[in-house]
Amino acid sequence: MSHDITIEDRQVVAPMADCWRHVGVTGDRSCPELKTFIHCRNCPVLSAAARRFFDRPAPAGYLESWREILEQPDVAVDADARGVLIFRLGTEWLALPTAAVVEVTPPRQVHRLPHRSGPLLAGIVNIRGQLQLCVRLEGVLGMDAPATEPAAVSSARLLVVERAGARWVFRVDEVAGVDRVPGRSLRDVPATVSGADTRATVALFAWQDRTVGLLDEARLLDGLQRRISG
Repeated sequence: MSHDITIEDRQVVAPMADCWRHVGVTGDRSCPELKTFIHCRNCPVLSAAARRFFDRPAPAGYLESWREILEQPDVAVDADARGVLIFRLGTEWLALPTAAVVEVTPPRQVHRLPHRSGPLLAGIVNIRGQLQLCVRLEGVLGMDAPATEPAAVSSARLLVVERAGARWVFRVDEVAGVDRVPGRSLRDVPATVSGADTRATVALFAWQDRTVGLLDEARLLDGLQRRISG
């Protein structure tokens, strides 16, 4: 059944329920009122339908369910939580603050530098048209060199990190992703810990039944800068 809506002394006729879906912009666009209103959202028929929709009585239980939600106590947020990127280097699981990570990319060719490449410096790599120094993170952390190059592993990735305007690229065996670590879950590094250099590892935390070493980007990258420059 049609109904009439008057606007500015003219009759706008709605020929059917939900006319905008049938003859309007989401239908076959045969409604003659489109010449005037251009789009159904400008038509008083759609406006009137919207008012009826929002003025209808709430379904049974709707208000009660929202009251329960609004009455729930606020969940405390850990102000000390920090975002970290978790990755694997050999058998070690490590993490860097996300603020230090610029990009994660698939492996690509690393070009050796004559008389410079070695246990610490792998060479240079092209990242988005810019040549960046690619460093062996194992050498920086004092870990054993891998039996195979990370580039030969399908899960291997390149991490592009930055501090004080200097960028470095590390090759790692796997990137697990980004997570937020509550400050209360961080533990001190035992004096007897083995593996990654404890001078760069400032804390440990549990993640998916694994122990992850949290690296301090300042200690790691500032120390790397000094070793490369020296």
